[in-house]
Amino acid sequence: MPLADLPDHVSPFAHVPGTSEYDGGAHLFRAPATPEVVLRPRTTEEVAAAVRACTSAGLRIQVRSGGHGSAPCPDGALIDLSGLDGVTVAGSTAEIGVGAVWAEVAAALAPHGLVVTSGDTGSVGVGGLVLGGGIGWLVRTHGLTIDSLRGIELVTADGRIRMVDAQDDPELFWALRGGGGNFGVVTRIWIEAAPAPDLVRVELGYEPSATRSLMEAWWQVMAEAPDTVNSTLAVMPDISPQFPAGGLVDLVLDGTVGEAREVVAPLLAVEGLRSERIESCHYSDLLGPTPPEDIPVTFVGGNRVLPDLTSEALDQLAALAAGQAPTMLLLRGLGGAFGRVRAEETAFAHRDARVLAVANALLPADAPEEAIAAAREAQAGVFGHAGIYGNFSLDRGPDVTAAMYPPTTLERLRAVKERVDPDGIFAAAHALY
Repeated sequence: MPLADLPDHVSPFAHVPGTSEYDGGAHLFRAPATPEVVLRPRTTEEVAAAVRACTSAGLRIQVRSGGHGSAPCPDGALIDLSGLDGVTVAGSTAEIGVGAVWAEVAAALAPHGLVVTSGDTGSVGVGGLVLGGGIGWLVRTHGLTIDSLRGIELVTADGRIRMVDAQDDPELFWALRGGGGNFGVVTRIWIEAAPAPDLVRVELGYEPSATRSLMEAWWQVMAEAPDTVNSTLAVMPDISPQFPAGGLVDLVLDGTVGEAREVVAPLLAVEGLRSERIESCHYSDLLGPTPPEDIPVTFVGGNRVLPDLTSEALDQLAALAAGQAPTMLLLRGLGGAFGRVRAEETAFAHRDARVLAVANALLPADAPEEAIAAAREAQAGVFGHAGIYGNFSLDRGPDVTAAMYPPTTLERLRAVKERVDPDGIFAAAHALY
């Protein structure tokens, strides 16, 4: 798209292929991006101008906040919101530009003794995580990130800047909390922060031979744990000296070291324990570094939100981890505050889930289609037809969207989409097929 075709007030922050600004704005985490133009606004008013210019030019719009999305951007316009990264705190309310990353949010809230539950990685952008729901370290204590949202600034397809909350267009506010980027460009959010907890972090490492018994003990702990306990269990294949094969429990608790030891007693008793660390920490310490992007592998995987981990499911997961394709498993405990929100209150509707299960087969970069198909088939045999958390889904399409949203939820989302974006200008990672 020639820059000469853009209005004068848009062209200063519009960039075409062959420039460093284009390359920086078009960079996506493990996803190809070759848009016709990258727009890098620094104010909401510039975002509105960019949307109007794209609409006039007939360009579909995809949005980038932190760049961790896995949806490719093959054409059209990509609006990079990294310039809208301000964070201000008034009382217990945080006003956050969606181009900020969660490490910046945690750092801004810490002097006020506040936290907002967010993702696991500090470099993840605010916008993408929030619009998909937001499963993070304090999900059992404070629910999803969207459960603390109080207001949203949105630029709609007609270029208008709108304030959306529970009083002003409650149906759109509902859709924005879990419905992804289908309805416009979110530029700012207002979110109710919570008092910072006194956290203790437990990190336990295990030999690969402990996988089945470890998963059973972990589920026993999480099924009985109070809301103040949050945890993940990762099972790593033998792919790198940096990440030795075996299990890793990461658990945080609002309490004391002694209380943490009592909670994890069944895990400490699992045969094959090879490392143990229990210590106090700050919330910001939990936000890990960005995973490496240059791993020469093909990721084949998905996730499901499950109501339970039965003995049969544990057997299947253990077999998947020990299967022919090197597979990384991640289990995260849900329930607690996450489950006390009624399914119809937000577009994220899988509130009866008690565990998020993620599986990624790590195949060679040049893996044949037969190997990819075999990995998918093995995972399908474990996960069945349970719901999907869109933010962690590497796949997209009608089947994925149908698993993300129950039929009544999807029908409501489509109605909102038709009202606010009737021409389908916004290309979200998960379209409302």
